[in-house]
Amino acid sequence: MQENNKAGQSSDIDNTTRFFANALHEIRTPIQTIIGAAELMRNTALDKEQNEYVRQILFSAEGLLDLANNILDLAKMNQVGFKIENIPFDISYVAEHLIDSESVKAFNRGVELVLDISPNVPALVTGDSMRVRQIMLNLISNAVKFTKEGYVHVELDYNDSDGICFTVTDSGIGISEEKQKKIFTEYFQADLSTYRLFGGTGLGLSISRNLVNLMNGKIGVKSNPTGGSVFWFKIPLSVALAKPAKIRFSQSTENFRILIVDDNEIAAESLLKKLLYLGFKKTKVCTDASKALDILSEAEKEGDPFSIAFIDMIMKGGLDGWHLAFDLQQIGNLSTSLYLLVPEGQMHEDAKMKFLNLYKGYLYKPIKKDGLISLLSEELYESENSGKSGNKLESKPIEELVPITPEEEKSLSAGKSASSKAENKKIAEGLKILVAEDHPMNRKLLATFLERFGAEVYLAENGEDALDIIRNTPEISMIFMDIYMPEMNGIEATKELRAMHYNEIIIACTANNDSNDFAEYKRSGINDILVKPFKSDTLKAMIEKWKAVMQTVSFAQINLLNIGNDLFIEYAEEA
Repeated sequence: MQENNKAGQSSDIDNTTRFFANALHEIRTPIQTIIGAAELMRNTALDKEQNEYVRQILFSAEGLLDLANNILDLAKMNQVGFKIENIPFDISYVAEHLIDSESVKAFNRGVELVLDISPNVPALVTGDSMRVRQIMLNLISNAVKFTKEGYVHVELDYNDSDGICFTVTDSGIGISEEKQKKIFTEYFQADLSTYRLFGGTGLGLSISRNLVNLMNGKIGVKSNPTGGSVFWFKIPLSVALAKPAKIRFSQSTENFRILIVDDNEIAAESLLKKLLYLGFKKTKVCTDASKALDILSEAEKEGDPFSIAFIDMIMKGGLDGWHLAFDLQQIGNLSTSLYLLVPEGQMHEDAKMKFLNLYKGYLYKPIKKDGLISLLSEELYESENSGKSGNKLESKPIEELVPITPEEEKSLSAGKSASSKAENKKIAEGLKILVAEDHPMNRKLLATFLERFGAEVYLAENGEDALDIIRNTPEISMIFMDIYMPEMNGIEATKELRAMHYNEIIIACTANNDSNDFAEYKRSGINDILVKPFKSDTLKAMIEKWKAVMQTVSFAQINLLNIGNDLFIEYAEEA
């Protein structure tokens, strides 16, 4: 009798979970319409008041999406047979790519996101990468949400007794000790005024606590001594592959002098630690751009110039990265290589990028190890083999620089321009792309984004239409395929296309973010997944990713390589 009761309860829980999953799938479709339309509206000529209305629409739509996702996660955890995976994965990769998406949100709030990954972190650990990523995301997004200015500092470490140690320190509003004890309770938020100001239900932290407990870990919060909060978790994930050997450059780093110019002390200290670990002992930090100008000028006069100066693009006060570079050109043949530190996602957004030739190159912030090592390797090689090549403008007379107009001076001070966006976002130029989507508004929105990116767009309302279009236009090189369509769904259409030897890129568009279903998509021949609702930046990144693959790999290889590769799985987990 008890067994029958248990079976009945299990069935009820499973049915409830399925109900939530189906209901939330239906919610995601109109959210996609709201977000897409609001993003398109934001790029039109709006006044200040209208811009604020659009911002509120996006903010509310994203909040609704977060709530829907969290409710589904809670329902899944109550489901019988809810499992924690145990497979090897690169946790550093997970952290770095997660930071990419969150750093853009942070930048838009005036907050700098800083990432530090300890050399102690193993190359691979064994565990559930998707759930670990989810906990990381909850803590980071929570910190960004409750920080109005300053920083969010993310640290990943490992030790034998605790396993993986993940810490998020922010300079936000902080939480009292009394409320810290309840913060991981479902639906708890520090106070009502906080809810009204920042939004949210507190479900993300509750879900994180449940997931950490399922993985036999610990999670907690404490106050940041300088203001704000410190959230952390520790999970005893076993080592699948020991940490990689320390990087050794073939050239000597002994006499290589580096100056870091950044008014954010946390960010500057983070880069300093990376450089010292890599062997660049003669590295200094300057948090004042005016003083940096004096330091670099003096070093040049004394005949002992810095080899590299890493200069932050955005600094408060009179000098930012652009003005500092202009002033440095007055020195003449500057022998220091200047590198601009650019917030993630801002390279094609800022009108000031027309002045990038003042720099030898750039690095995205938060700074990642691989990009930094690649840059330093090139500099060391140049220094040893061809003398100091210095800045791109070292041999160009100052008067040959494009004069700065008053409008450009305004742009240098802080502006974004709609024209610069239009000029730089033709990332799909030359591509013929098919959109197969039965929802008329979402079909129109996706087509509009793709056309603005420069693509020639074809439209289909279902899988049958998609097949007909491909038969008549085989040169289409990319398809965005909705999964749930009438007459013939996206899975069936993809199988038919692969049977027709159509070997181009097929990207699934779905409101289903359940990784258990991704395997079926993969087997049908789908190359990648775009989870609804998505923003234009996510769509842009997807196109750039596969355009790069198309330029280096034959179409037949794309199909063969990606039907079973990790690239599909990793992107699906990030979606």
